[in-house]
Amino acid sequence: MIAETTNHYDFIITGASGNIGRHLIPILAKNGRKVLAVSRNSASLRMLYAGLEGVDVADYEFLANQQICHTLVHLAVRNNNQSGSLNDFIRDNVDFSTWICAQFNRMGQRFVNIASIQSLDDANTSYYAISKRIAQQCVKDIIGDKLDNVYIGYFHGKSYFGKRLSPLNSAGIVGKYIFDVFKIIKPSTSLGIIADHLLKLDFTPNKIYILTDDLLKSSAYRYAVRATDIIVSISILLLLIPFLIIIYALIRIDSPGPVVFAQARVGKHQALFTLYKFRTMKRDTIAAGTHEVSVSAVTRVGRFLRKTKLDELPQAINLLRGEMTLVGPRPCLPVQEELINARSVLGVYTMKPGITGYAQIRDIDMSRPQELANSDHIYMKLQSLSLNLKIILLTAFGRGRGDKVALPKDL
Repeated sequence: MIAETTNHYDFIITGASGNIGRHLIPILAKNGRKVLAVSRNSASLRMLYAGLEGVDVADYEFLANQQICHTLVHLAVRNNNQSGSLNDFIRDNVDFSTWICAQFNRMGQRFVNIASIQSLDDANTSYYAISKRIAQQCVKDIIGDKLDNVYIGYFHGKSYFGKRLSPLNSAGIVGKYIFDVFKIIKPSTSLGIIADHLLKLDFTPNKIYILTDDLLKSSAYRYAVRATDIIVSISILLLLIPFLIIIYALIRIDSPGPVVFAQARVGKHQALFTLYKFRTMKRDTIAAGTHEVSVSAVTRVGRFLRKTKLDELPQAINLLRGEMTLVGPRPCLPVQEELINARSVLGVYTMKPGITGYAQIRDIDMSRPQELANSDHIYMKLQSLSLNLKIILLTAFGRGRGDKVALPKDL
């Protein structure tokens, strides 16, 4: 099957001989879409897609001829499993992407730029992540409102594992259980999720779409998180009793008022619950977001407790009750309507609130409600046991100072 000089396609797929392309193209064709598969070697594509109705093949040079398509899906990439210098990655992931964009701009309506979730992490300094972040900005500048940004985790189709672990694909139910454990450690993305996204005709230009399997539906993940919450909460309440007594005494001596501060917060599914903390502010301080409260309201002991995050220890009670979890979006007050609305739109309230979270280690607090909600949504898509552990360790070593209090107006 060789494409004609001028033709109309529903989809043009770059990197069509790769792992995702080989699984994705048959799905698109079976849904009645006309597909042009392109790669550096059209001969191998003809063998790969022989007899597949609705699929034409071509090499990249053919794109320089006049073509028309609705959607171009850019899968061609140099991955981390390939060797090479940074210049090699820049050439393949940046320069080649800009060339593809130039061809697309005269023939298509929607450019789907697919990248690994690795490139979302600014701290990831692999050649792949660096080159993809540069490429994403170049593509955005060229494509503009035709751009559909898509980030995916570990890809799996009918087979669960890649070449290195391929024997597990034939292990039947055992292989499936092993993969279920694998998924709760590392974010993954199924073929169906990608196909469903591409087959939708509408999209929001330049929005970040993170397509990952929903771990909140995984019983293995829920049990692992709940078990960790119970172990940590019991350990705090039993093993740290002498320490808790000392903090209790210091607060009592420092300022009048209750030692433990109880306040209504918004939890999972927007249900209200009572959150417990050691009191760090003077009695009768207004019930408002911390960023709206003056720094002068913080007590002397409270400054130390907030800096060391020891004021959060009574939330072990909330952990034990199942109202909170160790890692999740920080619970807000019922009066913080802008944040509640932003989180609601993004589906954040399907999660339990956390003692610490993805936004906190990035120093995003409740004074920036939309940015905070966006960060919570990213965590919802990327959550895994490995990410949770990373957030807990970064919090323990001082990353994220919590919500900042307001400075006095005369400063």
